[in-house]
Amino acid sequence: MDLANIRISSILILIINLLQIIDYVLLQELKKPPHIVLIIADDLGWNDVGFHGSIQIPTPNIDALAYNGVILNRHYVQPTCTPSRAALLTGKYPIRYGFQGTPIGAGQGSALPINETILPQYLKKLGYSTHLVGKWHLGYYQKRFTPTKRGFDSHFGYWNGYISYRNSIHATKTMSGIDARRGFERVGSEMNNRYATDVFTDEARKVIESSKRENKKMFLMVSHLAVHSGNMGPNLLEVSNKTYNDEKFGYIENENRKLYAGMLSSLDDSVGKIIVSLHENKMLKDSIVVFMSDNGAPTDDPLWGHDNFGSNWPLRGKKGSVHDGGVRGVAAIWSPWLRKKNIVFENLFHITDWLPTLYTAAGGNLKDLGKIDGVDQWKSLTDTLEQVRSKVLINIDEKSGEEALIFNHWKVVKSNRTSNMVFNLKYGGDPGNAGPEYNMSSVVASAVGTRLSEINCLTRDGCMNASTAKDLFYVTRSLAKVDSQTCSERVSNPNPDQRYECFDGYCLFDILKDPCEYQNVAEQNSQMLNTTIHILEQFKREMTMQAPKPITDPNADPRRFFGYWEHWLESSDKA
Repeated sequence: MDLANIRISSILILIINLLQIIDYVLLQELKKPPHIVLIIADDLGWNDVGFHGSIQIPTPNIDALAYNGVILNRHYVQPTCTPSRAALLTGKYPIRYGFQGTPIGAGQGSALPINETILPQYLKKLGYSTHLVGKWHLGYYQKRFTPTKRGFDSHFGYWNGYISYRNSIHATKTMSGIDARRGFERVGSEMNNRYATDVFTDEARKVIESSKRENKKMFLMVSHLAVHSGNMGPNLLEVSNKTYNDEKFGYIENENRKLYAGMLSSLDDSVGKIIVSLHENKMLKDSIVVFMSDNGAPTDDPLWGHDNFGSNWPLRGKKGSVHDGGVRGVAAIWSPWLRKKNIVFENLFHITDWLPTLYTAAGGNLKDLGKIDGVDQWKSLTDTLEQVRSKVLINIDEKSGEEALIFNHWKVVKSNRTSNMVFNLKYGGDPGNAGPEYNMSSVVASAVGTRLSEINCLTRDGCMNASTAKDLFYVTRSLAKVDSQTCSERVSNPNPDQRYECFDGYCLFDILKDPCEYQNVAEQNSQMLNTTIHILEQFKREMTMQAPKPITDPNADPRRFFGYWEHWLESSDKA
């Protein structure tokens, strides 16, 4: 062997040894329990993020998180906020504890049962510090039901379903009060004349900085008010800067949709700032970051008056509906732990799966969780992409008559005429195709895009230049769309036939071929219809019925507590 070949062989051996060392170091790093950050958008529509194909409202930071990680394209949630949050934190379908109905209203003596152990309680046993920023909405009529009594070390935010964006007021038809808390401390002054999205973002950054100083593994749940509408009245939709918003989104003709765009833009900025904070505190390389919506957008809302003009296009239904527009939620995950990135995950995933999935990622033993409905998808997400779930119970609401279930690629649905009037089971929402050309360069150059690219350079993923990233992300985006290939009749017609046949009997949809739930194929697939109905009937036999909805208790009136919403059914500091 000549000298040149010997040198080449030596160099190759050196490279192999270096790669083995890098792999060993990475393996040791990945054995560490990760920081876990959940960012939850409220009432965000399927069609309101760029990575699903919309060009109307730029979401570069959210898109960068999705493209650099895994897009969960069949991520199912509950129709409304309280049930979704309960399912997320318990790992159980809401029918297990009678939470399958409407959200908890202010002044109603209802709460997530205290015997249900929830995610922060499990993670605390593994040595995590646990923090909630923003919305709770799982009950507060007694102290024992509030966040810091349910496993969170800290909570800054609100207890009800929404507040005003600039003064933390929560109002009903009969009562009005301040809903701003730091634990049990009343902190309305911290939110006065400040935009709620910015306030919660700043708080999240403080939690990250504090966790870095304490050198503890952190679980941070940022549960945003955005893009839920604010209080009833003229300021239902609020932006940080109206003049700037009108200039930035002048191409959007609908004034309410324009305001919604500004709310979403602030939410996207928040995601960027949280990622930057993790990076600056040298925690990003050890983190799992999940972004999701709790349910679909209420494009209009005749029941509660909280339409936000979001878009679930081209899916059928909206918030409150068991159709995919209400329950097929926006979701993505990023982490160095993901061996396969830049992909669209088409396996079934339910919001209950996050408890066992994240608990496994944190080093927990699944046996600790007992009998739950959630399925551990950590190995599937990070390595194998194996299909580990074949069915998802969407919901069974015995009071409204709404029920739906997915089994493999089949979805069975039953509704009622009253729900059709209230939740408007037609197709709705802006197509999102009127606006500037989609700007992938801004995604790559965004706060999230640049930080994740830097982390990728330190891992086995390796560095990727901007041009390569753009090409790869465009392919990922095309795979995440629900478009004319699967919903041709819906997409080609801005006002499709609104016929609906699922009132007196069950409808069956092939949800992979027809994600827009346009063609009822029950008659052609009677055996599969019977199979899915049988699975529903099994769940009904196991269901805990809803308790009668408590009326709004006049004793909860904030005027009795210095203008604040309080845990009113026990001794408290009264006015």
